[in-house]
Amino acid sequence: MRTRLLAAALAAASLCAPASAATPAPVPTKAVGPWSKVPALPTACYASQDQWWEQNDAAFNAVQQDHYRQNDINDAIRQNATDTLNADPMAVAARLQQKMMDDPANAQKYMEAMQQQHRQAQEEAPVQHEKQKQLEDERKRLWKQYQAALARAMGPADARWTALKKRMGIAMDSSSPGEMDVPAWAWKEWYGIVRDRDQAYVTNCAQWWTAGGPLHAYMKRYKDYLVLERIPYEKKFLDEPKLEHYKTLDVPTRGWRTTTDYEAAEDYMQTARGLFGEREVRPRCTGSGACPP
Repeated sequence: MRTRLLAAALAAASLCAPASAATPAPVPTKAVGPWSKVPALPTACYASQDQWWEQNDAAFNAVQQDHYRQNDINDAIRQNATDTLNADPMAVAARLQQKMMDDPANAQKYMEAMQQQHRQAQEEAPVQHEKQKQLEDERKRLWKQYQAALARAMGPADARWTALKKRMGIAMDSSSPGEMDVPAWAWKEWYGIVRDRDQAYVTNCAQWWTAGGPLHAYMKRYKDYLVLERIPYEKKFLDEPKLEHYKTLDVPTRGWRTTTDYEAAEDYMQTARGLFGEREVRPRCTGSGACPP
């Protein structure tokens, strides 16, 4: 997912970088910017028991719109820099050379810092890529474990349903006893099966969907990675060299801000949607007369 940006970091590090670039900005201790719009994860077993789906979609759309607006501002500044450089590249090169000649001691430190940052980018890019891959692989394993746990919980009800289909002489891929000519005893058994399935789902839910479950724990690890590692990395190797490049060209940067936190918040909400969007909507035995005793 982040391969393109990680590769771009290697190229960005070759731009002019300030000596202070090696020190990442401090991470906020509370939700700010796009993260302040991200809703808390749900804890209910059924999607109908909360408004999380709608809240997450609304938050994602709001963050994305802010992201698009910021992209427009940043793109205009980038285009200004491109136009400035293309208009007179020799003058830009001469201005940079003059600055280095005016302060050769700091110029040496400047070049050393730039080279160090480039080396760091080359070393850390594959590390970041591997961490992202590990988290994606972990999410896939976790989801398979959930599906296996749910299948085990549903096992007795599924076995009961298989026995009923054999007794009734209906196809094994049938999803219900049917609509016509179903004897009363078959309906009674079917309702018992559906109640068993509901109970199995709720029992399994307590281990997976609630606040203390592994899905919430995974999402916390994923957010920690985004906030504590990926965002600082991209600010350091993408944003800081870019801003220094604009500074060298004397291009105004008013209104510019990083968008890596927008991208991270969007990735987080999409990942949450992929997991928590799989909750069942409501119990099978719901509504008037759905599962009479």
